Amino acid sequence: MTETVVPLSKRYEAHGEAFQSVTLREPRFEDLLALGEPYEIQRAAGNNVVIENVDTVAAYVRRCVVTPGIEKLGVLELADARLVRDAVIGFFMRTASAGTE
Repeated sequence: MTETVVPLSKRYEAHGEAFQSVTLREPRFEDLLALGEPYEIQRAAGNNVVIENVDTVAAYVRRCVVTPGIEKLGVLELADARLVRDAVIGFFMRTASAGTE
């Protein structure tokens, strides 16, 4: 199972535990079947535009956080929350580009 460690900009503490990174597992087939794609690509003015499905991305974050636990991520500041979101979307971007080679 592939995991990604997302280093955070600072040390956080939640529910009595300190952490400076978030570990995410790669989504599995069962996750994809249950949740669907976290984004779609649409063509607009001759360019590809990525449309993020915020609810689906949030569901993947809830399913894929390994440590420190999803209940602790509520303390993340915006920039670090975006890093976690981007890491989840990154799993899909990597597999999409691997499929086009």
